Amino acid sequence: MEGDIADSQIETFLRMAHQGLPGLLLTLQEGCEGDGRLAVEEMCCEDELFLPLWEESYVMALPALHPMALAGTEQAWAPIEDWITCPQHDSHQRLMALYGRSPQAVAGHAGSLTQALHMVAAGVGVAMLPQSMAAERAGVVIREWHLPAPTRRVGLCFSAQALELPALRDVHEYFQNHRPPQCAAA
Repeated sequence: MEGDIADSQIETFLRMAHQGLPGLLLTLQEGCEGDGRLAVEEMCCEDELFLPLWEESYVMALPALHPMALAGTEQAWAPIEDWITCPQHDSHQRLMALYGRSPQAVAGHAGSLTQALHMVAAGVGVAMLPQSMAAERAGVVIREWHLPAPTRRVGLCFSAQALELPALRDVHEYFQNHRPPQCAAA
């Protein structure tokens, strides 16, 4: 399981697998361990297949006391001068155009989207984050971006050989036919 997936998505996946496949032995591990894993599509290895379960937009995550958070949803869009970026994250290149060109517009760098979310909640600055992650966090206000925002897909990564295993084949077939709530069609 990848660390930058919302708790609600992990819990929904686990609940559905547990209820839909009684007797399935689930083992949770961080990283690229196991026969199948819940991950963002960009995190799949070259030799892995991907079954999408959710598609979601990135939203602007603001500290609750940020001027743009206090202005309400109809606020005028001012230049943002306190971005929190994730230069090592796969999403960084897609989000760079949103950050502007000024080095003064960056309030901090995070190593992961989860760390960026912690920085937003602490009041350090503003970050573009997946909606599911930002919506769950106390002290964080989300705003849809005023232009088309990037999206990401979360799903099941697995090798073709792993589909020969009865348990993973059952999980794959189940989730092909029973998509989690808020899942975009693949």
